Amino acid sequence: MVELSGGVGGARLARGLDALPDIDLTVVVNVGDDERFHGLLVSADIDTVLYTLAGIEGPEGWGRRDDTFAFNDELARYGVDNRFRIGDRDLALIVTRTARLAAGESLSKITADLARALGIGASVLPATDDILRTEVRLDSGWTSFQDYFVIRRNRDEVREVAYRGAEDARPAPGVIESIETADLVVIGPSNPPLSVWPILAVPGVRDAVASHRKVVAVSPLFQGKALKGPADRVMATLGLPQGNRGVARAYEGLIDILVVDAGDACDEIDGIRLVAADTRIIDPAAAARFARELVSL
Repeated sequence: MVELSGGVGGARLARGLDALPDIDLTVVVNVGDDERFHGLLVSADIDTVLYTLAGIEGPEGWGRRDDTFAFNDELARYGVDNRFRIGDRDLALIVTRTARLAAGESLSKITADLARALGIGASVLPATDDILRTEVRLDSGWTSFQDYFVIRRNRDEVREVAYRGAEDARPAPGVIESIETADLVVIGPSNPPLSVWPILAVPGVRDAVASHRKVVAVSPLFQGKALKGPADRVMATLGLPQGNRGVARAYEGLIDILVVDAGDACDEIDGIRLVAADTRIIDPAAAARFARELVSL
């Protein structure tokens, strides 16, 4: 099984799928959010997946549980902008990644080693080893994803999205093969334009998903709104229809089934089969329960 994942929702679904017996899980993760802070490469979505699969994610779904912030706080002494908070335990992983990248290793090899070190059995793959960066156009102009999402706290309206470097990127080793050989491809409950479209922007990935015989997407919306983040607002300002019709449109030509929350049940959207379920998967038990339902499809 393959899941396309970005952000907290995708990571939590991955945790549920990984808990099922006899499931060989590969998680293909968005790298459009990657950015350097203080000279260090932060791969936010990859790390969220790693920490969640390892059961050590922070209370908000990102970062490390029980982390301390001595390093981050000390930066202020030297006049360094430390609004992007990096915990001390998190820093150890980020330094390891940055040093190994500087030595010429690939992001996919490093990620696989980090997953093993954290005791993770599932395969975690970056969508690409190449540089791909999501940028958004606000009323004030173009800016990076992390500036919009973290520094500006995603308060601005997103007028346009670009995936810089995507046209020259190549899928990381194993990405296309895992999609082609999977029994089921799942698109996690992630923000479609900001977390999933960057994965699909890597040449070859969209075609592999579109050609697969069974692709299921899980909506990130509840009565038209996202539990976390700006998914509903971003979809609206990019011209997608409201609610789950917008999710269906975001994945037009790719999915066979859209799983929506039980409170949003309806018969059909644009010819796509809808399945209603309890998609609130904050805790591991709920994620595993939902994953069993998903696999039964």
